[in-house]
Amino acid sequence: MSTITKIHLSPQEMELVNNTEWILAKQQIIKKVFEMFGDLIEVMKKAAIPYHPLFPESMRSGNGKITKGENYRSLPYVMLDYPAFFEKENILAIRTMFWWGNFFSITLHVSGIHQQKFNRAEQDMLAFLQKNNFFICVNGDEWQHHFEPDNYIPAVQVSLLQFQELLNRDFFKVSKKVALSRWEHAGDFIANAFGEILQLLEISCQGGKTDP
Repeated sequence: MSTITKIHLSPQEMELVNNTEWILAKQQIIKKVFEMFGDLIEVMKKAAIPYHPLFPESMRSGNGKITKGENYRSLPYVMLDYPAFFEKENILAIRTMFWWGNFFSITLHVSGIHQQKFNRAEQDMLAFLQKNNFFICVNGDEWQHHFEPDNYIPAVQVSLLQFQELLNRDFFKVSKKVALSRWEHAGDFIANAFGEILQLLEISCQGGKTDP
């Protein structure tokens, strides 16, 4: 008869496996994130109306999509995509993320034909991103969301030449984050950052200057 390997639990693991309160609390927190994101969709819809010409017709009536998962870098997350258009090589999306133990973030993600519509107002775009404390993606993997230096760096650390090089890659992403300790202010932070991303799209797609 084969011997079954004994899998041992540490004292901390044993305490957790016998405690239902923490997993129920986690479920309640995720529920509250869904509620927050549901409220944000309505705020975002109203804010986006003046900017509808920047988006394809199919995106203007979108209702937003909220999804959750358990394993981004081994931790749970919730994502809100609004507005969003995802094809294999053509992406235009604003993605809001709650990442357990880390932060809330909001990201503009463009690639393909949507990236090509940028008017290449590089200097105006970079000045706007620097003034508003955005981070710029430097990673070659467009599906990473963490803010470690190999993925995002502050816009204030990016030169115009480097920015032009990043704009000419297969995709372009900029993002902002807020600590989970600022939970009570996270909704306002995300709503304000959403408005800033809309302004960035206006600068980049129409070449018009705005006061950064």
